[in-house]
Amino acid sequence: MSFLNSFIHGGKLTEFLIEGHNPDARLKLSSADVDALRQQMQPGEVLKAYIAGRVVMFGAGVWVLTDQHFLIRHAVQSAITRVEVRQIDRFEAVRGRYGHTVRITVQGRLESLYGVDAQLAMAMHQALQSIGITSSFEDKPPRGTLWAAYSGPHPSVEDCLSDARQRLMAA
Repeated sequence: MSFLNSFIHGGKLTEFLIEGHNPDARLKLSSADVDALRQQMQPGEVLKAYIAGRVVMFGAGVWVLTDQHFLIRHAVQSAITRVEVRQIDRFEAVRGRYGHTVRITVQGRLESLYGVDAQLAMAMHQALQSIGITSSFEDKPPRGTLWAAYSGPHPSVEDCLSDARQRLMAA
């Protein structure tokens, strides 16, 4: 099956591996992500930021910061890890080979995502910094820009965040 997936998603794989750009990094949250995350959120909890990327050995992943919790979802696992915001030790985002690599340290345990959109990573960095979490963000120019010609338009960060807020609040 994975052999067939390379034909189906070949353009995305080429863009990701050769150009260093994850075409799925700045998309609105999928319905499956919204449904799974909504079940873990408390009534009245508000989304502050989210990022989407890839988790080594797990595939797609989404991290969501609310005013009370930090939620970690891996697409291949049905369980979502929910951590209280005050348990977060550190967050960092650095430009890597495949977009931004982000790492979060929670009570000494390190989690990471790669292939994350720079602007969504910046929004997460700013949201965490605003609540007093140690956070760093490093950016440098992308390795290539050919992907912009064939990747298609991406929604703005503001559109992604407002869409996620509305859909997560819906009953």
